[in-house]
Amino acid sequence: MLVPVLAYANAPSSAVSLHILVTGVQTGALAILADTLEAFALGLYFFGLWRLSRRRRHWPAWSTAAYVAGVAMLWVAVGSGVAAYDDVSVTMHVVQHILLMMVAPPLIALGKPVTLAAQAASRANQVRLLKVVHSSPVAALTFPVVAWLLYYGTMYGDFMTPIYPYSVAHPLFHDATHLWFFLVGYLYWHPLVGLDPARWRWPYPVRIGSLFLGMPFEAFLGISISDLRTPLAPINTLADTHRAGDTFWVVAMAATGLCLAVVIVQWYRQLERETPREDRRAEAVGAESRARAEQLGVHDVPEGFTVPWWRLAELEAKRRRRGADGN
Repeated sequence: MLVPVLAYANAPSSAVSLHILVTGVQTGALAILADTLEAFALGLYFFGLWRLSRRRRHWPAWSTAAYVAGVAMLWVAVGSGVAAYDDVSVTMHVVQHILLMMVAPPLIALGKPVTLAAQAASRANQVRLLKVVHSSPVAALTFPVVAWLLYYGTMYGDFMTPIYPYSVAHPLFHDATHLWFFLVGYLYWHPLVGLDPARWRWPYPVRIGSLFLGMPFEAFLGISISDLRTPLAPINTLADTHRAGDTFWVVAMAATGLCLAVVIVQWYRQLERETPREDRRAEAVGAESRARAEQLGVHDVPEGFTVPWWRLAELEAKRRRRGADGN
């Protein structure tokens, strides 16, 4: 038996129904616009894959899967039954908030859309794209400190100021916050988990430190919402507000923890790639130092050992002094 798909602009009550969550679809004008943009984003991505296949170039399947999953999470946040509750249930608003800021952006960043566009484009378009990526406005917005402050400032601003109650009463503004959440989330996650070309490239220890630094802020915000004595907005109940706080700190910490695991795996893979190069470089430096030491009169240096630079400098100085005394 097929379950009918329901068109819900708003849920009939704040009591969450699994049936609406699973089968609900947003049919408002802005929801349809969002669906169109999401379909367009997927179409562009697959067009880029087609261009690469014609050039017989390989593209990682996991990157495609991450990108598709990220766009799917966007749809779940603003086009599915979840969005039917975002005005009446602050708990579902929290779920939507996390999908838009902490789930969809890192998945899309892992899909490497900029890299795909650059590889699939013509040479002229590649140059234009990279100019945009490295332009001053993009560099300013993606500067790590700016992105970090925007990300966590948006979290606290939405829940701890009158922004959320205002958005509940003004649907158009509420929809605009969805776009803002996603953009700020992408600015934050792109340099942390993304592998696309970027003006700023964080070292992996800094990325891990940034995530650890942010996790207490996420936990504190969730606990603060759980401890409120009044609802976040008049339309919400106090029980729903407390449930939203618990949901926020648990799910947000889990999402950040998963991204932290991704960063650690990326760092490990980078070390795997760099280790053979470093070993070859160390072998070359060692061979060069042993050869130089033999020229300076030091013989029988064991294979694999490097003569310290200061010892070579001493030998060089002694040779110069002997040459001066001989003259």
